[in-house]
Amino acid sequence: MKTMTKDAMIVAPRQKLIEQINQQALIIDQLNNNVTELTMQLNWLKRQVFGTKSERFIPSDDQQMALDLGIVKKEDLDSSTVKKTVTYDRIDRKKKSKESVKGHGRGKMPDHLRVEEKVIEPQEDISGMVRTGEEITWYYEMDMPASLHVVKIIRPKYALPDNDGIIIGKLPVLPVEKGNAGPGLITQILIDKYVYHTPLNRQIAKYKSEYSVNFSESWFCDNAKNGIFWIEAVYNKYVNRIFLSNYLQADETPIPVLTKDKKGKTHRGYFWVYRNPVDKIIIFDYRKSRSREGPSDFLKNFKGTLQIDGYEGYNEIITRNNLKRAACMDHIRRRFEKALEYDKERANHSLDMMRQWYKLESNARENQLSPEDKLAMRRENIAPSMEAFKEWMLEQAIQVLPKSPIGVAISYALNQWPFFEPFLNDPRVDLSNILIENAIRPVALGRKNFMFAGSHQAAQRTAIIYSIIATSKMHNCDPFVYIKELLTKLPATKQSDIEKYLFPQWIPDNK
Repeated sequence: MKTMTKDAMIVAPRQKLIEQINQQALIIDQLNNNVTELTMQLNWLKRQVFGTKSERFIPSDDQQMALDLGIVKKEDLDSSTVKKTVTYDRIDRKKKSKESVKGHGRGKMPDHLRVEEKVIEPQEDISGMVRTGEEITWYYEMDMPASLHVVKIIRPKYALPDNDGIIIGKLPVLPVEKGNAGPGLITQILIDKYVYHTPLNRQIAKYKSEYSVNFSESWFCDNAKNGIFWIEAVYNKYVNRIFLSNYLQADETPIPVLTKDKKGKTHRGYFWVYRNPVDKIIIFDYRKSRSREGPSDFLKNFKGTLQIDGYEGYNEIITRNNLKRAACMDHIRRRFEKALEYDKERANHSLDMMRQWYKLESNARENQLSPEDKLAMRRENIAPSMEAFKEWMLEQAIQVLPKSPIGVAISYALNQWPFFEPFLNDPRVDLSNILIENAIRPVALGRKNFMFAGSHQAAQRTAIIYSIIATSKMHNCDPFVYIKELLTKLPATKQSDIEKYLFPQWIPDNK
């Protein structure tokens, strides 16, 4: 816009001056919005770098009101870490029944660890037979965390009458054929990495320090990979079972992945996470991008209600499958929390309203209300309050700057408000996606420790083990107990019998 000089303003007609003033007012509003938005982004950055993080689960990206700031350049990462990364090819599951997982060989049995001896006699009648020797097999095992020991299996040999050969007891099936890692140790490797976020090199150092045992990095990597190889069959069963419900929650989080086509850099892959609140199943589905093809492919046969945030990547599958969309109150609440220091009065009013709804929902869970009573409570106590809050937001929306933190919060909330209709009409639908976000938190912690997946195949294996761990926790079961049971039983289990190892059918022995 061309600025008028003082002389031009003196002789300009009244309408021209009004237009000039209006144009300048628009520019001033736009500049104020830009200053407010940049200030908000700067303060957000300062909190991320210097402030405390009381609620940290996913580093935000551009689709979720954040900046891709690039504080640390990927090319500045230690190149030695990249050079040591091991990648693997997935074993064809069709060949699983014909091919067994090969081990590294046993080496020499350590003599400084506790030894648990097991004698396995032949199942045949050995009466009158002469014992001619024995076969000794051993492997490292853990019955519980911090209990590394050696299991020594002794199988006596017996000569058949008339020198007609010998008989010997059958060796128990292990996750790795001819390997020297028992199911408990493999489980602990997985738990330390994916529950406690301890990289394999740190685990190796721990075993060397605490047990004076030298494990190689390749040995650790292969045992972790081979453990997930057996668990994948259970994962696939859970994937099928999650769709038995017509109500699912969904969210996504990034995972850096090393690829051959990006030397020295990582590829930004994504875990799409789905939760069946009724059957308490959580599934991580790895995809190479955040594009809509991920949920569209995974949910292609799903019918019902899908509870999500405001990300538009779900729109196609919702429209195509005629799904009901349910909103998440936590994503709305966070935006009002960010607005507290900019507009304390409006933000506090909003958060106080939401706090009442969360409290009512918490009381309903604690009192174990029936679905009918929960729905009646929502319609009587929450629905009128939500409608009043909507009217209040409509009034405030025209009074605040659209790009200010409070303006952004109100705009996002109004956009999501129609999608709380399922919450008010279906007692199964939760007020928020907070439980699925709790399942995602370990991914963020893992990124800080082991930093990236070594390949797309490794990322998919990570999705499998995260799914099993999260589902186990949903059923209040120690992941160590559950995974060890799977690795103990699955190598000798038929495909048709895997269902019995799924929750809620499977119950730990100590229950």
